[in-house]
Amino acid sequence: MSTTLYRGVTYVVPCGGRKADRPAPARDLYTGSMFRHTLSNVERLVAADEAEGLGPARVLIMSAKHGLVYPDWVLEPYEQRIDQPGAISAEKLALQAWLLGIGWDEERERGSEVYALLPRPYLARLDEALRRLGVYVQDVYEGACGIGEQKRVNAHVGRAGAAPATVPDGPGPMVWLGADVSGFWWGVPILVSYGRLREAKTLPVATAPWVCDSRGYSEIADHGTWTIPAEQYARDLDRYADEIGHLQWAAPQDWPAHPRLLARTGLSEEEHQRRTIASVVQLRRLTRVPIVPVVTGATAAGYLRHVAMYAQAGIDLRAERLVGVGALMGRPVQEAAEIVSLLYAAGLTRLHGFGVKGRLLDLSGPWWESVDSAAWSANARRRTGRCPHGLVEWEANCPRAALDWGVRQRRRAARTAVQEALPLFDQLTGHFPDNLVTRSVTRLSSWGRPGVAATPELQPDPGRI
Repeated sequence: MSTTLYRGVTYVVPCGGRKADRPAPARDLYTGSMFRHTLSNVERLVAADEAEGLGPARVLIMSAKHGLVYPDWVLEPYEQRIDQPGAISAEKLALQAWLLGIGWDEERERGSEVYALLPRPYLARLDEALRRLGVYVQDVYEGACGIGEQKRVNAHVGRAGAAPATVPDGPGPMVWLGADVSGFWWGVPILVSYGRLREAKTLPVATAPWVCDSRGYSEIADHGTWTIPAEQYARDLDRYADEIGHLQWAAPQDWPAHPRLLARTGLSEEEHQRRTIASVVQLRRLTRVPIVPVVTGATAAGYLRHVAMYAQAGIDLRAERLVGVGALMGRPVQEAAEIVSLLYAAGLTRLHGFGVKGRLLDLSGPWWESVDSAAWSANARRRTGRCPHGLVEWEANCPRAALDWGVRQRRRAARTAVQEALPLFDQLTGHFPDNLVTRSVTRLSSWGRPGVAATPELQPDPGRI
């Protein structure tokens, strides 16, 4: 008997103990998080190798019962461990490998390239099998102690195929999906809370661009002040940029001027705004990570005042690559949309919306450069429960559910038709015209959303600017 040698790289990943209850392709049969993490990162590496012309590469899954299988081969559910009777033998595994083109290459005078990301018992069985063919397995996990370190290795492997850009692949704003630390292996742009990262015992490695939310609302709501020194936050951001990688920007330690938080702190709207600007200025001195300025306010007039306060502090928000808009959530949707239209008309045309989704996107979609929200997880938890895709146990942790939700939000924003808002900012003097807020609040609803009446209760006192 003879077989054709496979002259590419073969990566071998392990099966998983958790399985679907129906026949399925091997990639879908195994539903455990470690299996998904390993397979997704290795497949990303294979795609990157082939895209860069480094030669053919493939992924095989090592099953305790079936041996080496391709991810798309359909398998029946089973229960079998590699250390139990009935597990595949080294002899049968060697035959499978040979039939799959793994062996000694007489022409090149070397064995096939095989890289294993396997637990020790699986690695030992595969090594015993391939040595019979003159092939020595490369242990990718050599020196890694425990699942945590193995996941870090996986992420480093998958980093080769990480997307370098943050531009969405379709119309509508960039949607940063709010995610837990486990979201780093999804391979899509995510937003992760600083609070969640501080709880992580082992830092992950990003496989796609991500941004860091400072959890300002929660911090002020819980404590009435910031309990984390700016120096510590800055050091952590630098560490995340170095160890996790792909960090695009971070929010400042802002003081949202939401009425609920103003009541919590006992401070004025202006003081919250002043402290937010001070945080931006301080953090930009302390960290290498880009800090996105955030505008906040209790009223529409307050947001415009905050823009003017930034200008007085030497920060022209119109020139920033991105400006975050905070404290919108919890407001009537029409009121929030009016605030966004005011900011856009004031020359802030690259806006990021914290927590912006749904109906607010319907009313303000084209004004956003990017938005973020973790609402997909809550929706999945309430409406679906267990994951129907077979990827994870619960839909609230499912990357496919997150991606589908993000696509829907982007499409909602893209189909919104709004007219270009007239400029409110005096380009020559660098100041807002007199009576700006009274005029703009009543007019912008008709500029931005035809058919929507102005909101009288949003007309603030122009003397407060």
